[in-house]
Formats: sequence, structure tokens, C-alpha cells
Amino acid sequence: MSVFSNMKKSAATISIAILFFILVVVMTYPLMFKINSYMPGFFSTDESYAPIWNAWWLKFCFANHISVNPMSYLAYPFGIEYVVFGYLFFLINLALALFTNPLFTYNFQVLANLFLAAFFTYLLAHNITKSRVSAFFSGLIFGFCPYILMRSWQHLGETYLWMMPLSLWLLFALKEKPTRAKKILLIISIFLSGIVLGTAYYTAIIIATFLFYIIFKPATRGYFKSLILLLGAGYFLIATQYFTYIRDSVLFAHTKAAVFNPYRRPGEDLFTMSARPLSYLLPSSAHPLFGKFTQFFVGTDLYGRSFTEHTLYLGWVPLALSFIAFLYWRRKPSLGAGTVNKAAYDTDNFSIGFFILLAAVAWLFSQPPWWNLAGLKLYMPSFVMYRIIPMFRAYCRFGIVIMLAVAVLAGFGLRLLLERFKAKTIKLIVLALCCGLVLFEFWSWPPYKVIDVSKVPAVYYWLKEKPRDIIIAEYPLDINSPNEMYKFYQTVHEKKMINFTIPGTQAHKLAQAIAELSNPHTAAVLKQMSVKYALVHKEDYLKTEFVQDREELDNISRNPGLKLVKSFPAQDCQQKEIMCVGNSGPIDVYEVVARPAQEELVRQEDEK
Repeated sequence: MSVFSNMKKSAATISIAILFFILVVVMTYPLMFKINSYMPGFFSTDESYAPIWNAWWLKFCFANHISVNPMSYLAYPFGIEYVVFGYLFFLINLALALFTNPLFTYNFQVLANLFLAAFFTYLLAHNITKSRVSAFFSGLIFGFCPYILMRSWQHLGETYLWMMPLSLWLLFALKEKPTRAKKILLIISIFLSGIVLGTAYYTAIIIATFLFYIIFKPATRGYFKSLILLLGAGYFLIATQYFTYIRDSVLFAHTKAAVFNPYRRPGEDLFTMSARPLSYLLPSSAHPLFGKFTQFFVGTDLYGRSFTEHTLYLGWVPLALSFIAFLYWRRKPSLGAGTVNKAAYDTDNFSIGFFILLAAVAWLFSQPPWWNLAGLKLYMPSFVMYRIIPMFRAYCRFGIVIMLAVAVLAGFGLRLLLERFKAKTIKLIVLALCCGLVLFEFWSWPPYKVIDVSKVPAVYYWLKEKPRDIIIAEYPLDINSPNEMYKFYQTVHEKKMINFTIPGTQAHKLAQAIAELSNPHTAAVLKQMSVKYALVHKEDYLKTEFVQDREELDNISRNPGLKLVKSFPAQDCQQKEIMCVGNSGPIDVYEVVARPAQEELVRQEDEK
């Protein structure tokens, strides 16, 4: 009988997993069917191209026996430091890159992370609600919330969120029935939370909140003591994973805070990238029906300035069901025969109380460093935490921790709602209605949130046929902010380039000095740097509002140190409903024919 029961439970879990997989396919459509030619993305950013380039770089270095660090094919001749935040994330990408291709490496992680976020939330919610239906609903909410979907279009690291419900699931499972296997799995889950620095931070706050919650409950103090050793082992493993980054963070602790400083981010970002009231209450700006309404508030103090960072929508259905759970927690029901089982109620009370506290703590963390209340400064957690970990700046991201708490509370609320009905048909209708409404609230297409990267502008295929040892420069130079598209195109042409310089470095200072390609001296310096071709993106000069940029384009062809080699016409996307990287304006290719400048670049490298 026990074997049959276990088989039935396993079949149910597998069925839930299959449902989540189908939802991943649907919610990211058509990505799964074009996994080697499409990538997740939308209009807001080019940041998603970075991990694809990283995967290409790892494989390229391995195949050509090149050192990964420094990244010598960028910011030539200086190169760029390859910062390894955590070795586990590096090894995951290295393994996938070596055995697959850069695009699959990226897409596989995004899709797997969506699935695991939903599935581990299901396991967490099932453990504490004891209802598979409610647990599925919780997994649906967290795994496909607008925050995760939006992040899948921009920021690979922020899709690694499944470690939060995984760790919580094991914390609750250990409290219920401690076993050696669960203890080992908890240590592993803590270690896995370090795959991404941000998720390690969120998980640490979640665990700290859990410890704070149980220490004040006499019945759980023994459990608290046993947890300390397990958590100590897990965080020791994280420390070993981040040893190099922690060491460098100490060495560069006094460097100037900057957007591109991986050890110290700008303090002002704590204000601009903190949560706002409407961030939690308005649907995603990508919602096909309500998105236009939300876009009206983007950039205001009520919502926040970012399409991606401030997409923290919790959903009105999840919030309503969470409120039902809150009322159940506040209004103690009559206990006894025929009403509510006291042991079951105490278990529910413990779990609901924790997730209410977790939502409150995460909300405080998502706030700016302080509030001004009638001239009185009320300091928030980010004010203190920035002094401890200055590499973290976007505290609005703690909204995803609130989303996890709301997802579990909504599961409780749904269970309580379904318990009011006796007929299975009505229960199924209520369940289907709640799931349908949540999917509608979280819906994001049309248009499709994918980018076709199967074909790039023709100039890069032409360039690929040239000798590998040549050096190129793409204009306009990306001196204000490193251009991820220039870097992405390198995965096709595989040539060294002077682009992608980081502000504050010697390479960037040199790039600023040669930003005007029409200047004969620039051509001479490029020749001294052994640059063979300068690629001119004419549309980037023409679309600017500055007259001097248009004049610069007109004067480039008059530079005697440059020789026009080939002009490539504008290209459009083959499928109008899907964005593509092959879409480009006309591109001119100039050969650098000037005499080398007299300045010695070796001196600048020595100064570096």
C-alpha cells in the first residue's frame, strides 16, 4: 500500500512538472522552437547580449588557446579584466559553452530557471499547505510573474531565483522532520544560492528573517540551534566560491563608485533604483492590454524610471487571496471537534506569520536609503547595507522576495477559498478561474519578446573572411557607455577591436581622444594601433539631434588617412513581427591608410 501511495505521489509531482514545462514553452513562445536562433529580449536594453558574448569568449579562448583574462579582443591593445563573481556561475557557463553554442548556453539557463522557480515554489508551498492544487497555484504565480519574465529579456543573472524557494522548502521540511538527507540538501541549497551574487543576498536575508522568526518561539529554539551549524557550513562554501571576488572587493574598497565598477556602485542608484508604490500595483509595461497605461507612469516618482527594474507587479488576484490568508491568520478560528484541527492550525499559523513577516522585511529592503517625514530622516535597511556591500545598488529587486511571499500566501488563500465549497465541479471552476486570471494579469505578448540573432548585418560576414589578426574600430566610438551590440557582432567576425572601453581606464582615455574619425590625427593614431578597418554606422550619426554629429559624418569621407573600401546598404528584419540583430542602417568600411602617429602607445600601456 505504501509503495502504491508513493507511486501515486510521484506521478502527481511529475504531472505538475510537465504542466510547468508546458507553461514555460507557452509564456516564452516561440523561444523553445527556435532555441538556436532566437534569444529572449525586447526594446529596452542591449544588456542581454553580454552573456552570449561571454559564452562565445569562453569557447573561443579554449579552442584557440587564449587566456580568458584579460579579455584581449576588447579595448585593444589594453584589454579588459574578466571579473569572476562566483566560480559556480562561471563553471556552469563554461560547461554549457564548451559542449553547446553561445545562444543555447543562454537560452537553456533562462528556460531552466523559469521552470525551476515554478517547481521549487510548488514544493515549498505543498510542504506547508499540504495541497497540491494550492501549491501549483503558488508555483504558477512565482515562476511566471512579470519580474521574472522581464528579467529573462534582459538580465540572465536575475533569472537565477529558484534557490530562494529551494532553501525555504528545506528549512520548513527540516522543521517538520529532520533527516540527514535534508540537512545535506540544505547545505547544498545554500551553496547553490551563491551561483549569482544578487540571489545569494536575497536568500541570506530570507534565512536571516526565518532565524529571527523562530528564535522568539520557544517550541523552535532547539531547531534554531541545529540550523546554525548547517547554515555555517553552507555559507563557508559560498565564501570559498567568492574568495577571489571578496579579496578584490577589499583591495578596491576605496575606488571611486561608478556604474562599471564591479566592487562599488554609485550611491545615488539606491534612490533611483528603489521601489515605488505603483511598481507593485500596476501591470507590466509589456502587458498587451494594460501596458500602455503603465507606460504613462514610467519615469515618475510614483512608479520609477525603469521599464525592467521597476516591474514588480504582484497581481491583484494573488494579493486578494493573500489577504484571505492574512484574515485567517489574524482571526483565530474556533478550534475543536468538527471545526479546525489545532495542530493543523498552529502549523498554518506559523507558516502564514512567517511569510507576512518576510513580505514586510523585503518591502523595507526595497525602499530608498531613507524617508523624509516632516524633516525627519527615517533610515531604511539599504542605507546600512550599502556600507557593507557597496557592489549592490538595485534594492527594488527585493520586490521578487515579496513576490515569493505573496505567491505562498496566495496558495494558502486559494486553499481556504476552495475549502468553502463541497462540490468538486465548483472547486475546479474556481481553480481554473484563479489560474486563468493570474496568467492574464502576467501575460506579456503580443508582440513576441524574442530577438532573431540568426543573421547579423552583412558587413560582419564580409569581415569574417579577412585574416584573423587584423584589428577593427566601430564608429561612432562607444565612449559614453560600452556598446554591447558591437561586442555581440564580434562573435561572428572574431576580430580584435578597440571598442568597449570602460570609463576611467587608460583605454577609455585614448578612445576619447580619437572619437572624431574625421580628424586626420585620429587616422594616424588608429594606424599606430594597427587598426586595419574603421566601420562607420551612418544611421547612428544621422539619428542624433546634434548637428555636429551629422557634420562629423559628412567629414569622415574627406579624411585623407581613410580610404573607402566598401559600402553596405541598410538591412531589415525578415519577419516584421520579430526584432532582429540583422536590422541595420547603411555601414561604410574605411581602410586606415594614414601614416602612424608619432606617440608611443607602449608608454600608455606602461602607465596603465
